[in-house]
Amino acid sequence: MPAKTECVVALVLPLHLTLLAWYFLTASESPSYFKLWCFYFVLDATYGHLFHTIFLVPARWIARRLPGAVVPSADEDNKLVQQEESSNDVSLDWPSAGAIAKLPSDWLVSTRSSVEDRNISSVGNEGSEVPKKASGKKKKTKSQNNKSNSSPKCNNNTQSDQKSTDATKTNSEYQPYYLNHARGSTRIRQASQRIGAAMGSLLASYIICYLSASITLEDVGLTLPVLRDLAWGFLIGLSIVTIMFIMEIWLGWIAVVGFFQTVVPNESFTINFLWDVLFHVGVSINEEVMLRGWMFTLGCRGILSMASDWFETSSTAASFSIIASIVLQSSLFSFLHLHSPGSTYVSLINLFLGGVAASINVMVAGGSLWLGIGWHFGWNIFMGHVLGRSTSGIPMSCACMEAIPRPNLPNKHGGTFGPEQGVLAPLAYIVGILLVICVFGFEEMKVWKDGLVSSCTV
Repeated sequence: MPAKTECVVALVLPLHLTLLAWYFLTASESPSYFKLWCFYFVLDATYGHLFHTIFLVPARWIARRLPGAVVPSADEDNKLVQQEESSNDVSLDWPSAGAIAKLPSDWLVSTRSSVEDRNISSVGNEGSEVPKKASGKKKKTKSQNNKSNSSPKCNNNTQSDQKSTDATKTNSEYQPYYLNHARGSTRIRQASQRIGAAMGSLLASYIICYLSASITLEDVGLTLPVLRDLAWGFLIGLSIVTIMFIMEIWLGWIAVVGFFQTVVPNESFTINFLWDVLFHVGVSINEEVMLRGWMFTLGCRGILSMASDWFETSSTAASFSIIASIVLQSSLFSFLHLHSPGSTYVSLINLFLGGVAASINVMVAGGSLWLGIGWHFGWNIFMGHVLGRSTSGIPMSCACMEAIPRPNLPNKHGGTFGPEQGVLAPLAYIVGILLVICVFGFEEMKVWKDGLVSSCTV
């Protein structure tokens, strides 16, 4: 359970900030958009942390009772947090020997020998002692395996620690098959954080819109009804991911080696898949509300209010504000993935394009966020947990299809980061936007832009 001090801070801080927002936003009939934006983001962060703190307690309780659970005790807080924040559980054996046996022969990579070769070559200029040590270590390992049944308990612990160290080197420093994985007992706790962040985004939106007379929930895209936009977004998101997946198989970049697999054999596929669904529901709502709702939609209004005097017509000023907001929002979206596992400049460029596509979703849907939320969720859940591909380096605990990327081709299929870093991602975004336009047309976009222009003239 989180420390009492952490719980008190998590509760008191958002309440104090809410009172501060009430004081400043109700004191003015028309607070600046920048002020609204700032209050939203601090409330989003603090309420998100509050909900996570609340949800983490039952999540840890459930995690310890799941099949195959490996969860540190409540007294080992540092280990708990480290496990929950880890992008890859190095204690897991993936891919399995059975999966590797199904790969083409030219795909096979000896992970351990590759690490040792790298270590030897990296210190080759310093002398010849390291290869001898590596050789000695191998002989010692064989001897230990032959005597494992008669070794003292302390030796077993030493071997276990050494094995853990080797696994860390093998999986974290060099992953020839790229993908990150986690236990189901870890994924539920990671899902609690994402659901908490989503709840924080929705509550912060409600509070700001309630306190301010100048903006409503509809203005930031939280409109009703939601079913049509959500369903179409989900179908389009999964469709373009499936197209990428088929092309990757056809090009020989990935291989499917199993179906309905969990990374830990004795875990429940259904339960693990549920945690992954909750995780990506939280991601989709949190990122779309924050970035496309407040950063893009509110950004359009804020920039338009400043730029209206720079141009001869309101329509031109509105077009400028839209372009500027798209650039700002897409840049922030890309920047938020800067430290994601396996991220490179290619993934940042591709995600910038993804942010542009997401902004177009909002406009084509007449300002509604639900099309983008559906797209985001369909993209993530199908890419990561139906088709078995990495989604921004997020760890997996199960997948309907167990897919292994071909070694030594990360510049093609995206490596650890996944297809969003691959060469097919820009094409997928273009196809997705074309599908959205085919379904929705441009009528709602025109109505949305007219509303943006009129908001400046009021």
